[in-house]
Amino acid sequence: MGMQTMEPPAGTGAGTDFATFLARVEPRLMAYLWSLLGRREDAEDLFQEVGLALHREWASVRELDRPEGWVFRTAHNRVVNVFKRRDVERRALKTAGERAPGLARPDGSVERSELHARVQEALARLDPPEREAVTLKVWGGASWVEIGRALGVTEDTAARLFARGLRTVAPLLRELSEGGR
Repeated sequence: MGMQTMEPPAGTGAGTDFATFLARVEPRLMAYLWSLLGRREDAEDLFQEVGLALHREWASVRELDRPEGWVFRTAHNRVVNVFKRRDVERRALKTAGERAPGLARPDGSVERSELHARVQEALARLDPPEREAVTLKVWGGASWVEIGRALGVTEDTAARLFARGLRTVAPLLRELSEGGR
């Protein structure tokens, strides 16, 4: 009789192959990225970047107790870079517009579902640390420790940021949960 190997629980990375792990984390990671970036296309691009980084580091990441934490920390860092890049681009366009007033600016509107747009509007009202705490917890499934590490705060502060953010967006989204529009 052959030797049997025991697979670890589904929540761990050890013993899990790369494709299985990526498929398991994809829905939450895409929701997290889309909620922060506001455009599905941008979220897909960043998902691919995170997936490539994960593939490069898979041998060590798969041994972590919670490899999902690594994935969401990496995604968080890349989102921060996107926002920095957007800020630079926005300033450059503003400067170019001041130099050439007739210059056409790109249209930033994107066709989205009403639900997604409403959630985006509610999240936009949050301070960045609160928005990050809410999105990491809701879409990323991150622990308070992971959120704290990503934001550079204690886990208690991470929990307070999440609670404060949730209290802010809940009334704005209440009618959506009641089926009203």
